[in-house]
Amino acid sequence: PPVIVNGPGAAKEVGNFAKGLGKKALLVTDANLEKIGLTNEVKKSLEMAGVPFAIFSRVVIEPTQDNVEEGLKAYKEAGIDFLIAVGGGSSMDTAKAIGALATNSGKISDFMGANKIPKPAAPLIAIPTTAGTGSEVTPFTIITDTAKDVKMLIASPNILPRVALVDPLMTLTMPQDITAATGLDALTHAIEAYVSVKAQPVTDTLALQAIRLIAANLRQAWSNGDHLEARTNTLI
Repeated sequence: PPVIVNGPGAAKEVGNFAKGLGKKALLVTDANLEKIGLTNEVKKSLEMAGVPFAIFSRVVIEPTQDNVEEGLKAYKEAGIDFLIAVGGGSSMDTAKAIGALATNSGKISDFMGANKIPKPAAPLIAIPTTAGTGSEVTPFTIITDTAKDVKMLIASPNILPRVALVDPLMTLTMPQDITAATGLDALTHAIEAYVSVKAQPVTDTLALQAIRLIAANLRQAWSNGDHLEARTNTLI
């Protein structure tokens, strides 16, 4: 993304960035994050900035084509022109897919594969609440076609978020099992990048540092969820 803000309190900056992206936002998240109040700071920042928004909190763990269509309906009915995703990979993947359909005709299944989305998606601000997928900085979304029982990988620079707000304070409520699972997901990504046949010196530098940070901090983040330094380093 053109803008990446990292560190405690980054999520509170969402209002400032939202002002330049559109007139009304759709906040894409899941019901559990809404219930525990993790989106409250984001909503407060938007209100203080004078940015109107609607909420779509029906994201499911494995986003489906039907779930994306439901989000698109909410987008259109509320007169939305940009998106804010708060959550793990599911929320960010759902928001990317909604954004793609908001500016391109067809179904999300039409875009399965690489570089099949012709027009830039609606602008997206991504705020991760886990340290696993890295979806806030990737041009990928994975959506399940339940009719064909296929997990569709959709890749296009046109769905890359405009802004990533990477705030460790948003990860403090992660349960131990999710902390472990997403941390190992990030470790897997780092190892895959290092052993890839397309690896090169720049990617090796990033992959090795990711492995070091996870190795040194994931156990602490798991055993003491309030350990801000460990949460920050695993998120990086």
